[in-house]
Amino acid sequence: MKLNKMLSKCTRQHTDSSMPIVALLAGLAVGAVVGLLFAPEKGADVRGKISDKAGDLASSVKDKIQSVKEQFSAESEKVVEVKDQVVDDVRKKTKAAADQLSGEADATASGNDPVKNS
Repeated sequence: MKLNKMLSKCTRQHTDSSMPIVALLAGLAVGAVVGLLFAPEKGADVRGKISDKAGDLASSVKDKIQSVKEQFSAESEKVVEVKDQVVDDVRKKTKAAADQLSGEADATASGNDPVKNS
């Protein structure tokens, strides 16, 4: 019952093109485990191999996750730098525009209206 619910959720949520790849990888994993279980070796040896492979897989996944975290960290630092640069540029341009408007207002107040004198 739970398996049916889980499968129906998976098929509804993942309708993109990655689903066949995931199904293929899952099939390969199940096939490898079943092949090991039916191999003519002792059960303890087979369980040890499965455990070793699972440990290798877990280590590989941890390494990939760490790599992705480092990439996100580097990219977020770049985004912060760009944001700071944009904020500084906006402040400079705003100050320049305010200074220009202030200068024009001072000129108008003193009677030296650049529009009237032209």
